[in-house]
Amino acid sequence: MYKRVLRSAGVYVLLVAMLVPCKVINAEEATYNVETNVDTVVEVSTEAQAVVPTEEELQAAVTAVTNEQATRQLVFIGDSRTVGMNNAVGNDGNLWSAKVGMGYSWMKNTGVPAVESNINANSDVVILMGVNDVRSTSYTSKYISYLNEKAATWKSLGANVYYVSVNPMVFETSSYPGISNSIIEAWNTAMIQGLSEDITYIDTYSQVLGQLSSRDGIHYSNSSYRTIYALVQQEIIQDKVAKEYNYAI
Repeated sequence: MYKRVLRSAGVYVLLVAMLVPCKVINAEEATYNVETNVDTVVEVSTEAQAVVPTEEELQAAVTAVTNEQATRQLVFIGDSRTVGMNNAVGNDGNLWSAKVGMGYSWMKNTGVPAVESNINANSDVVILMGVNDVRSTSYTSKYISYLNEKAATWKSLGANVYYVSVNPMVFETSSYPGISNSIIEAWNTAMIQGLSEDITYIDTYSQVLGQLSSRDGIHYSNSSYRTIYALVQQEIIQDKVAKEYNYAI
């Protein structure tokens, strides 16, 4: 088994062109030993090798997945940053469960229950939470345990599950003591290491670091929220192209 962290790369420009305006790929890997007549042991992997597509093949795959994605519902669960994103992009056909200042307890007791009955085989669940809990790294174990359990249930229903990295502070401020990018990076590393293969980790942090604007350091401008929203959609499409077509991208 292995994990793939999603970051847009060469496929980014193509996805931008294909999108309507507005980590982790799971694989079973088994090995077995084959004895030869010279008493050597050869390790053979049964994992299918990813295919490097031509430009035409990749474009066709992106088109097909993008069209399919337009029929699906994204279920966003998050905190004040998700509220800001929702305000910046509108509902856009998605389901939103978000509240200012919230963290783990709200997510578990209110945020998830508010939308869970709507999660089905046509859902992509997107978790954008953690910034209000990053001061205590012990919370990562709570997030990991809870999200791994929930993801297993949602995957059994046919849904896809994504956790988006906690995104950076634009600047550190005494208004939010104890929150720094070094702490956020430690949080993200712990989540990458602990989340199960039922959850695709989307790394937007490294893509937007130094590229966002903010008035208070922690909450973003509408244009920054729209950038993150577009990246999340692009990463989901990239993930599905790689999974459904076994493409190396």
